[in-house]
Amino acid sequence: MNTSKGAVLLFLRGFREKGVRPLFASLAVAASAVAAGQAPTIPGLDIKVTKVERAPSASLSDCPPGTNTVSAVTRPGEQFALVTVAFKVGPAFKPAPMKRPTVTDGAGKNYFTPSQFVDVGSVPEFSCTFPFRVPEGTKLKTLHIETAAVDLSALDSK
Repeated sequence: MNTSKGAVLLFLRGFREKGVRPLFASLAVAASAVAAGQAPTIPGLDIKVTKVERAPSASLSDCPPGTNTVSAVTRPGEQFALVTVAFKVGPAFKPAPMKRPTVTDGAGKNYFTPSQFVDVGSVPEFSCTFPFRVPEGTKLKTLHIETAAVDLSALDSK
C-alpha cells in the first residue's frame, strides 16, 4: 500500500511542477459549491435546495405544484423530511419525463418521494417541497434529481 501511495504522490507532484495547480483549485471550488447546496444543473434547469425541514405530515403535491392535494401522516417512529427545491428553467431545457427525486442518508440508504414531476418547463421558475418518509433522527446526505446530486449535510439539522 505504501508503494501505491508514493506513486500517487509522485504523480501529483509532477502535475504541480507543470503548473496544474490552478486546475485542482478550480475543481475544489466547484466541489465546495456543490457541497454548500449551490445550484448543480441539469442542462437548462438550475436547481437549488432552499431548506430541509421535519414534520409529522406532508402534502404529496406534484412538481411544479398543481391540483394534486393528497396529504399523508407518518407512523410511530417515522417523520417526513421535507426538502424544498427552487428551479429555474433556461432556454436550453428540453422538456422530457423526469424520474422522482431520491435522498440518501449517511449510511447510503435511499429514500423515495411519492411526489413526481409534471410538465416541467411549463413555467420559468417554481419551487417544490418533496416529502421523504424516513425513520426519526435520520441524517440526510444527498438529494438526487436525474443526474444532479446536491449535498444536504449542511442544511439537514435533523
